[in-house]
Amino acid sequence: MQTVFTIDGKSYNVSVTDLQRKASVLDGENAGRVMSGLMVRDIIGTYYNYSMTLDTRSLDFADYDALYELLTAPVDCHSITVPYGQGTATFDAYISNADDVLKRMDGSRNLWGDLQINFVAMAPKRYPT
Repeated sequence: MQTVFTIDGKSYNVSVTDLQRKASVLDGENAGRVMSGLMVRDIIGTYYNYSMTLDTRSLDFADYDALYELLTAPVDCHSITVPYGQGTATFDAYISNADDVLKRMDGSRNLWGDLQINFVAMAPKRYPT
């Protein structure tokens, strides 16, 4: 199986069923419309943010719980490696949310799945020239 992403240098035995990359060109505080109506930009840079859905059926209960705990840890950011262009990019990102669904309750165990994660870049990948 090809590794689609790593987090903090570790890959997990999961399939990524949906991966979206979103580019956001952010402006600073000096951006806005002037009296003539012209837009004046104060570009900080381009941020690439990722959303993914994981098929975690290959993980046992303990591995799933460990992954979920990592993804929801109250830390500033994680180092992630994700597809970018024809290769990969590694950068620091924070996790804005991690959502999953309770699939089945089996005695004392809970089977969770459809794990969705949103990674938001801590810094721009590209800066204005």
